[in-house]
Amino acid sequence: MVTELKLREDIKIHPKNDRIQRLREKYQTDIPKISIQRAKYYTDKWFETENSNLSLNERVALSMLHVYENMTHYVNSEDKIAGYWTESFLGVPIDIERGVFNNVYKNELKKGRMFKLRVKSLSKTLGFLIRKRQLGNFRHNIKIVKSMGKQPTDLSITTMDKREINPYTIDKEDLEILLKDLLPKWKGKSIIDILDKEMQSSNLIKDSVLDFFSAVPAVTSRQLIFMSLCSNLATFQGHLILDYEKVLKEGLLKMKDDIEKTKVNTNTKEELDFLNSISIAVDGIIAYCKRLKEKLENQISIEKNAELKENLKEILNICKKVPLHPAKSFREAVQSAWTLKVAVELAHPINLNCFGRVDQIFYPYYKRDKEKGIISEAEAVEIFEELLLKLMSLNIRPESNTIANFYHRYLGSTPITLGGVKPDGTDSTNDLTYLFIDAANGSRAVSNISVRVNEKTPDDLLLKIAEALNEGSANISIYNDEVNIEAMKRRGFSEEDARDYAIIGCVELNCPGKTGAMSGNALLLCRLLDMTLRNGDTQTLFGMLREAGIKTGDPNKFETFEDFMDAFYQQAKDQIELIVKGSNFRDEIYAKNQPAPYISAFMDGCLQNKRDVTEGGAKYDLSAIGVTNSIANLIDSLYAIKKIIFEDKFTTFDELLDALDNNFVGYEDLHNRIMEIEGFWGNGNAEVDEFAHSISKTLFEEIYKHKNYRGGPFIPILLSMTTHTIDGRISIATPDGRLASSPYAPSCSPYNVEKNGVTGVFRSIASLDFENSLGSAVNVKFHPSALGSELETRKKWVSLVKTYFQLGGPQVQPTVASAEMLIDAQKHPENYKDLIVKVGGYSAFFTELGIEIQNEVISRTEHLSC
Repeated sequence: MVTELKLREDIKIHPKNDRIQRLREKYQTDIPKISIQRAKYYTDKWFETENSNLSLNERVALSMLHVYENMTHYVNSEDKIAGYWTESFLGVPIDIERGVFNNVYKNELKKGRMFKLRVKSLSKTLGFLIRKRQLGNFRHNIKIVKSMGKQPTDLSITTMDKREINPYTIDKEDLEILLKDLLPKWKGKSIIDILDKEMQSSNLIKDSVLDFFSAVPAVTSRQLIFMSLCSNLATFQGHLILDYEKVLKEGLLKMKDDIEKTKVNTNTKEELDFLNSISIAVDGIIAYCKRLKEKLENQISIEKNAELKENLKEILNICKKVPLHPAKSFREAVQSAWTLKVAVELAHPINLNCFGRVDQIFYPYYKRDKEKGIISEAEAVEIFEELLLKLMSLNIRPESNTIANFYHRYLGSTPITLGGVKPDGTDSTNDLTYLFIDAANGSRAVSNISVRVNEKTPDDLLLKIAEALNEGSANISIYNDEVNIEAMKRRGFSEEDARDYAIIGCVELNCPGKTGAMSGNALLLCRLLDMTLRNGDTQTLFGMLREAGIKTGDPNKFETFEDFMDAFYQQAKDQIELIVKGSNFRDEIYAKNQPAPYISAFMDGCLQNKRDVTEGGAKYDLSAIGVTNSIANLIDSLYAIKKIIFEDKFTTFDELLDALDNNFVGYEDLHNRIMEIEGFWGNGNAEVDEFAHSISKTLFEEIYKHKNYRGGPFIPILLSMTTHTIDGRISIATPDGRLASSPYAPSCSPYNVEKNGVTGVFRSIASLDFENSLGSAVNVKFHPSALGSELETRKKWVSLVKTYFQLGGPQVQPTVASAEMLIDAQKHPENYKDLIVKVGGYSAFFTELGIEIQNEVISRTEHLSC
């Protein structure tokens, strides 16, 4: 007889809460509303101080202070945690001074403007294709795309409010102010405009690359800058974790006093200007709190329901204390942390300041209140459920209509971290670790729940995770402390700080409150391989780009596979150096034009060093290069080249290139031969796994030899988000047999070639050089039967995860759903509103994904047993 699963008796399953159900439903059905109040008030103060004697740091701080002093807050009488970042429930503020989405707003909110944009864009595209003699190539590639059952890029003139996928609304009056007043004032003056101008004059990007991307049809968002066709930079300032613990323990008034005391011993104008700016930043958060309290008082005066009125009064009493003063209770601690997060997030939208180790931060307050009988487990879970739902609402990006189908409402990349060891090396698992997993399961928020485990982690916690996963909570990822702590130490973190790591962005590692913003960049591996195959040129479904990389020799003249690998690594070295130069150039532009006082005020090291975080003021600093799209396709492609060209002499480079350009049409025998190769990566083949380790180690070593603008190291991460689908959509076939316009493998997962079960998958993944990487996403899809409802089945799954971690695996993010269930969810989305899946490094509601990303998730290999 099989024993039913039993968890710790003092950690119970909590029933679904009606209030949380209503809140979740509202987050799932409300259409995001664009708010102009941040843009308006920031713009007013910025241009008012344009000719003043104020420093740049002070102007930035004062402009946001003006926002906080004048903004209108939204209050929901049912909430237990107060604070939104706009005047509506699901709002989207505009960081107009950065300008990442300014062109989206300018061109995609009115049909007439969209029509003009499309005409202008298509004219550029046609001109490029004619000028470069690429029309025939383009027609050929369109046929390939259609033969794959795909449609060309969406160039419709559907405005943002009329989209079926990812719509956004805006009030008519606000739209006119935005288009006629605010956006024109920032033309040529936003950070993106300055970066574009300076980047072009720097000659870092080849004219041919600029010409190529200017001809790509109608992509108006500027989240990325392409240095070449296989290297790009993110335009945000970077992910990080604020020093929440300090704010909870000391309060803003004490922090303000510390800044003023530091001024006394400061003589240089530059340092005084910085200290003034972070002092103003603390004033800004206090002003946010003041306006929030005023809104709560107003809501109390008009609320007619007696129970809700009492709820609002309780929240108001909490907000009168925190975050100005130290938190004394569990509710105060949560409210204090949330207030700081929302206010700073409003100053830096989409940069994603994350919460860090929440079970550790909140536990002393919970323990004290629990012992006094002030709070119950169920009440704590309800607070956490609301917190997780609100977290996901702070990462909404109004992407261009052209690629809206590759995005979704909530990107789910604002993680919280649970479990792991304490700085002294002892296990940190506590009651809140379990309660947060209950909250993740109950809320079905797509906020990433990152659980750290180690040899001392109780089995009960892993069994609890298995239960939540089996019930559909694919918002949980599991991290290997032993591997990740070693990786942190290798990059210069002290042992105590390495043990205290938490997750930022999607999967990146960071020391909370001590690490400057990790700016993102990417190296596209299969494009890099294509440039090696073509001696520096590269072919996409949009067209051919000559001299995209460096000349590394005609592959037909390479006598050995090692000669070919040398050429590949030469291309990689050149592109990594290009990324480093571009990344440092971007970061200097930000430092000189957009300092970050609202981050520096809450980052260890900045006050002591009297230096902004953008200038290296934090204790630690990192820059990331995502090694993506995709390690699996690269390994398999290189292995295929080794076999079919150098060992078996089955084909030549010329024939292979022609086959790739024609999507293997007319080369079916070659494609069949490739697909018959035994041992592709993901099957635990020792030869291939050793090869994979060598490739990752060589690439990683090339990356971490470089320093960023602020003096910190560049570090590799293995992460794709949705780019494996977007990039795959415009890419030709690859030597591993992947067909054109198909997604690459996500992050560092195999490419659906697994024949030896999940153990073979884990053995191969663990072969990569993860102790020299600070972040990896490992997507694995399990059939529900693999976890089951019985204790013995789940124990096997726990043993599998432990074995994988002992082998050196850094992370795993399971999705537990059958292909049949996902296909049914496509047909009947109304029945699967809460279905969560893992995409590339984050969680998402399956029914809100575009069809191509849905299909990619469905296509992943499904593991039936452990």
